[in-house]
Amino acid sequence: MANGATDPMPGFEGERTMFRPSRTNYPGSRFGPKTRYDLPQRHKAYGNADEIEAILFSGTSLQPQVWGTSGGNPGPIATGLSPAGGRATTQTGMGETTPRAVLSDAGRSLLHPLSDRNLPDLPLINERNDVHGVAVLGGKSSGKTALICSLLSAVAGEYPDTHKAENKQKIKDMPAYGNSWDIPSERDVRYADGEVKSMRIVLTDTPPAGTDSREEQPLCMSISPNSTQNYNALPSWMRITLRSGNLPHYAVCFVIDASAKPLWEDHQRCRELARLLAVLKRNQYTVVLAVTKLFQVRESRLRDTAYGHDHKNEVGKDPRSSYESFVGRYIDKVCASLQAKARDNDWSFSDAPDAAAFPLPNVTIFDVPTWVGSMDHKTWSSRRGTPELPNFKYANSQLLRLLHALCKRSNPE
Repeated sequence: MANGATDPMPGFEGERTMFRPSRTNYPGSRFGPKTRYDLPQRHKAYGNADEIEAILFSGTSLQPQVWGTSGGNPGPIATGLSPAGGRATTQTGMGETTPRAVLSDAGRSLLHPLSDRNLPDLPLINERNDVHGVAVLGGKSSGKTALICSLLSAVAGEYPDTHKAENKQKIKDMPAYGNSWDIPSERDVRYADGEVKSMRIVLTDTPPAGTDSREEQPLCMSISPNSTQNYNALPSWMRITLRSGNLPHYAVCFVIDASAKPLWEDHQRCRELARLLAVLKRNQYTVVLAVTKLFQVRESRLRDTAYGHDHKNEVGKDPRSSYESFVGRYIDKVCASLQAKARDNDWSFSDAPDAAAFPLPNVTIFDVPTWVGSMDHKTWSSRRGTPELPNFKYANSQLLRLLHALCKRSNPE
């Protein structure tokens, strides 16, 4: 009777393996561990390792299901590890011992995250490292794509063909880690030690980033730029774009939308942007700011003034008597706002005591008129010798000055 109480019923062993125990020992479960020190130990699972290392977690029901195959009958579920120095085995109902291998080496190598099929494409560079990547960041509807197309047209002399299948797809869809646009010709890139090399320039258009969590990626994490772990202040999507893509990025161009709420009024966005710029500068990225849509904003302010609206001499609202005066006041205010936020939080844009101020007008921050299409570019091309700025010559000059400022590597190699 005792033997009948302890021995399993005939045929029960094969049926029992059809079900797996419920997983109740997981972080957060009321039946599971209570502190982070009680979490189950995790083991490596490399494609060329022993089958013992294929166990995901010990002490839980997350072990892979193992079936012994002897005579066509499934064996019991394997639980636990084999003794030290031995191989895990399963005892079948026929008294035979079957190796408890989860997958063959070939099978595990296909499923391993470091296998060739699961890795990104190889970098599109050779051992000379002759590619200079520029990441273009900015908020939603800030004009990042229009800026990239305008830079390409300033170099090539004509606006990119947006009806071309490749360009049309880039403009329509935005992947998680951005789209790459190649500058038509190589340009000189200046190193920190003064050396100059001719390289291919690649601009990476990125998803919108800002403080609106519903429509934008996070701009920065809440980690001080003065921390030894300041690189972690960059959100994960930005780190992957800058470091883990097919192209090495050495420069960052942040686009400021003049038609959006000004930085000196949007304190949260100003603070997050100042933190981001400080972190990028500390990690030796070349950082340049581009202010877009100033021409459109001034035209709107001129219309308001014509209808009798009083702007009360406010920066960014009063159109002033000339375009240069309007742009100069706006850019100076942006520089002062970012520097004040950095100073209030004890952040520094440079470690050198004699370094130039950042951002500095026409050196690290530019007014950049852009074109939104080939027709817009054609219309502007007829405005070459106008006494009132901006005209076609001014727009091309500003775009090329911005590109020249981005073609620089701050990190020593």
